[in-house]
Amino acid sequence: MKQIKVNAYEYSELNQDAKHEVVHWLDQDPLDYETEDEHGNTIREIEYFSDMDEEDIQDHCKINEYLFDKYGKCVHHLEVKERE
Repeated sequence: MKQIKVNAYEYSELNQDAKHEVVHWLDQDPLDYETEDEHGNTIREIEYFSDMDEEDIQDHCKINEYLFDKYGKCVHHLEVKERE
């Protein structure tokens, strides 16, 4: 096993180009939910992250504990295991 060091950043720490990459990645899996109109009819809504404001995207990434490299590629799935 080889160990490597990865610098991971929260969304708020990224530059604008990297944030754009994050939003592009998030838009591949938009939020999908149901709501009702004024007549009680169920309406399926899809919300893309590119339509959200900066604060909402930042909150979403923080809640889901997403981490990124300096280019905006996700690295939150990496795990660090301590040797015994």
